[in-house]
Amino acid sequence: MDNTIQYFLPIIANVVRYFLFAGVPFLIFYYLYPEKFSKNKIQARFAKRKDFIREIRHSMQTILIFAAVALLIMKSPLRDYTMFYENVSDYSILWIPLSVLLALIVHDTYFYWMHRIVHHPTLFKHVHLEHHKSVNPSPWTSYSFDFIEGCLEAMIAPIILFLIPMHFLSLIIFTFLAFSINVYGHLGYEVIPKWFRSSFLFEIVNTSTHHNMHHEKFKENYGLYFRVWDRLMKTEHPDYVKRFDAIQNRRFGENPILKSNKTNLITILVIGFVSVLSFSFTKTHTTIEGQWKDADGAIIQIYEKGGLCFGKIIKFLSAEDEEKRVGRTPIVLKNFKKKNDTEFCCGTMYQIREKRTVSGTLTLLDKNTLLLKGTYRGFSGSKKWIKIK
Repeated sequence: MDNTIQYFLPIIANVVRYFLFAGVPFLIFYYLYPEKFSKNKIQARFAKRKDFIREIRHSMQTILIFAAVALLIMKSPLRDYTMFYENVSDYSILWIPLSVLLALIVHDTYFYWMHRIVHHPTLFKHVHLEHHKSVNPSPWTSYSFDFIEGCLEAMIAPIILFLIPMHFLSLIIFTFLAFSINVYGHLGYEVIPKWFRSSFLFEIVNTSTHHNMHHEKFKENYGLYFRVWDRLMKTEHPDYVKRFDAIQNRRFGENPILKSNKTNLITILVIGFVSVLSFSFTKTHTTIEGQWKDADGAIIQIYEKGGLCFGKIIKFLSAEDEEKRVGRTPIVLKNFKKKNDTEFCCGTMYQIREKRTVSGTLTLLDKNTLLLKGTYRGFSGSKKWIKIK
């Protein structure tokens, strides 16, 4: 093959895949048969023609980024550091589908956390806003990213190839499967069959409704392929199941939920497996509200207000400290935001004796032990509080 042509193949392949996999569903649902599928529409309104043009334009930029990353990996010395292999016999034939499944799990994990990061207010308008201009997404939205986000999305390729042995066939299956699911997530129509709701897959796998709600609400439902991370990290929209059931009920004319008295063994195994892998990231403790005693004997009441945690002293450790109250109860913890089930960050601590305010974090080591870490002028320290009520 001519050396010049092979450098254009990734671009050609991505363009063809984009217009085929996104264009055909768009043609069917938005142009030929919108009335026929009206009951499947997730949001009642339609995006405008200018939205489709904007999405296609930015998708072309993303395709160039994806192609550049592919060439960088496969046509540079970086390839020697990947786990890409050419001979099918190097691994069992069963490794082909298994490696695809592992790649989807790795991609979903990477996407979930990357997605949450780019939703941070500091980054959102510079990185993720372009994608969210599609409040009512269509198949064309699937690659509609700003330049920085396009680069972040493309990074999954080297990550997977550095972690998982992948044959060329595995890569082809993974990329086509990943893009097909991506198009489905942005389709704007729910096409999942009726039986899906009562199967164990519903508890694990995302639907078009799931991701459509993220575009509509601008928050929650951060997962790509699976619901697992959203459910573990409590970032799934509380109305998702109700919204999905309402759409299915509209489609099929009856409530599609089929209740079973038997717990599906596969569901237990899958969720249990993911829970074990994720144990280092999540714990069962969910609140720090209550009364805590510090090492000197003072009692602090921690409470939540406006989504943030505060702490006030309700009993001082000495008469000297009592005098420092000056007729009021000092707030010693301010504006701590729940980061996950065990960590609270970005707040301040007021040290009464030192008469100074330090920045810090709170970590729930277990249900009765709270670790406080503070930083002041480059110096850091920590202490523990014990829960008494």
